[in-house]
Amino acid sequence: MTSSLQQGINAAKAGRMQEALEFLKDAIIEEPQNAEVWVWIAAIIDDIDKQAIFLEKALEIDPHNIPAQRGLAYLEKRKRDEASVSDDHLSDHTHPISPFPSSGGRKKTATTDGWTTITDEKLDNLVEPTKLKSASPNQSTDGTLSSTKLTPFEIGLLGVVALVFCFIGLLAGSALFGFELPLAFLQGERSALVSDPPYPGVFLYENEMFFEIQMHQGLPTQDQGIPTSQKTLPQIILWQTLADRDEMKLIYETGAYIPIRAEQGKNEVVQVFPSRELQPGLYCFQQLIGTDEGADATYWCFKVDLITVDE
Repeated sequence: MTSSLQQGINAAKAGRMQEALEFLKDAIIEEPQNAEVWVWIAAIIDDIDKQAIFLEKALEIDPHNIPAQRGLAYLEKRKRDEASVSDDHLSDHTHPISPFPSSGGRKKTATTDGWTTITDEKLDNLVEPTKLKSASPNQSTDGTLSSTKLTPFEIGLLGVVALVFCFIGLLAGSALFGFELPLAFLQGERSALVSDPPYPGVFLYENEMFFEIQMHQGLPTQDQGIPTSQKTLPQIILWQTLADRDEMKLIYETGAYIPIRAEQGKNEVVQVFPSRELQPGLYCFQQLIGTDEGADATYWCFKVDLITVDE
């Protein structure tokens, strides 16, 4: 069954304005909270005061109703303009809410009880309010989609997020498929292992070679088994050895403790390296066997010498 609102719209299109008015009055009773009813009533009358009341009612129901907003804006402008033409109409300026075309002149039509009579010719370019109201937020009133431009900051932020996800994907892939990533730029002087150590033990890894660090019970008294590094961030490799990274402490020859970090690699190979650059001198990894400090300690020592010898 056709609603009173639709019957009123159809009657207005057919030029039967008094009949349209009766249908719209019924629509007010049936749908008092439908903003379109009030917009259509305002569209077919010439009484400015009534138009304002009906449009304000429409906005009270739907504050985002575009036809009602345009209609009120025109009425306020007309009230401020003392030079307005006496036969100027709301529908001539706010065609989205009116059954009148926006272009061309307009002759004053006969009225019945304050309601305008509209001919069929003037209904040809009708734009119904329902079409405007149903437009999507990203769609303009002419049916075209409006584009949303990103700011340079938003574009840069999206780029950073994309890079982070790519890096996480590479890390996950290296863990799953066992391939090494070219991360030398993050490792400073560290270099990736080209192979596993030749046998179990503790090693200084430098220039793609393994130099064994011998284990000493107590501090060493000779240089045997103490390799020398020419880097400020030497790499120490632990593989299948009694040396426990969690129990080891790196001590400088002055007695100062050096913070260390460790990474678990493939085949249970552990890489240990200092957290800051080392000065030349003797360094030893200490691992206590007992609970008393300095008693029954095991040491693995190496030297740092940054002076290169000319050949």
